[in-house]
Amino acid sequence: MADIISKIKILEELAKLGVDDEVFINTIDKLTSYIVNEFQRDLEDIEGNLKKFEEKYGFESKEFIERFESGEMGDKIDFIEWASLYDMQQRVTERLNVVEGGQNESKLFF
Repeated sequence: MADIISKIKILEELAKLGVDDEVFINTIDKLTSYIVNEFQRDLEDIEGNLKKFEEKYGFESKEFIERFESGEMGDKIDFIEWASLYDMQQRVTERLNVVEGGQNESKLFF
């Protein structure tokens, strides 16, 4: 992870210095597009699995997680899995928002 961060910092410094190289810009754009596509695919898979639980138990994941966290649902294996999927959905959505927000900012920057 530290290696990735150091490489990103190098790219940031180059960008700050005004690198106007089309290959550089296209590479960054392709990388962020790839990451967005991966997160969207992951999110679709997770949401498909969440939907199965919602249909099986008859309520939305948001309502489930509130009830689960308050202790109403117990510790049935389905509920543990459902809560884990909900947590994964939240984390992937947050990461997707970061990348998509960064894409919009980078278009303004370059």
